[in-house]
Amino acid sequence: MKIEKKADYAKVQPYYELDFSAAFCLFEVRVNDVLVFTMNLDGQTSTMIPINSAILESGKQQIAITVLPLAGQKFLNPSAQFKYNIKVFDAANELNFKEQLPGEYAVAKVDPSKKQTILTQSADFNAELPYTIRAYQNSTDLTSVSGLKDKLNDAYQQLSALIKKGEVEQIKKLIANRESVAAVTMYLSKEESDDRMEGIVSNLKSGYKLAPIPADALVKIFGNGKLATLIRPNGEPALILKNEKDQEELQLEFTFFIPAGKTDLEII
Repeated sequence: MKIEKKADYAKVQPYYELDFSAAFCLFEVRVNDVLVFTMNLDGQTSTMIPINSAILESGKQQIAITVLPLAGQKFLNPSAQFKYNIKVFDAANELNFKEQLPGEYAVAKVDPSKKQTILTQSADFNAELPYTIRAYQNSTDLTSVSGLKDKLNDAYQQLSALIKKGEVEQIKKLIANRESVAAVTMYLSKEESDDRMEGIVSNLKSGYKLAPIPADALVKIFGNGKLATLIRPNGEPALILKNEKDQEELQLEFTFFIPAGKTDLEII
């Protein structure tokens, strides 16, 4: 992995967010074919999510929305919907709002006369960033890797074993590349980056237990074939920490790739 920061990195820090509303669907948000957010929404919501993590360099970016039937259903709910715009904030100035990019977008409405199973929408936008990251762009094409699910299962079992044992230092090593990307794209100081890591560690020590990975977990390939993860049939991550006492859960999202010249999966 190679990270290059421009000279004005400390002063120019655009922070891109997707401002969306959605209802009655299982939806995916991808930026440059990187899965940044998914939710099985049996109701309605309106919120914003950061998308900088999928923007690795300045220039033209693509955003793609997929709307699917709710988990356990075959066809789209007649009330399924997803609409959004893109806002830019200034991370160098307490995340003050800077601008809304041109365009208001929405997935087409469900046609009640048809039994629809999917709706999609895509758009392009331009981003100007003070950094360039070379991470997985030239890694192995996972669509051509035989036994990928078995490799993912092995990687998840290794990670699960470390979580159960509380092997904090080993976990830190495994997610170091991911945290390096997060620190750059989110403009985190060393202290903020350390706090983020400590937050992950503290959750492992505060009564949360790892829920079993379901046998019917699905392989999800994205990032133009370079990234993969395991998800539950309802779209949630395969790894979930649960605190039975407080009736709370934490979803642990991990994305894997195989660096060029290597054969083993690594977290990115």
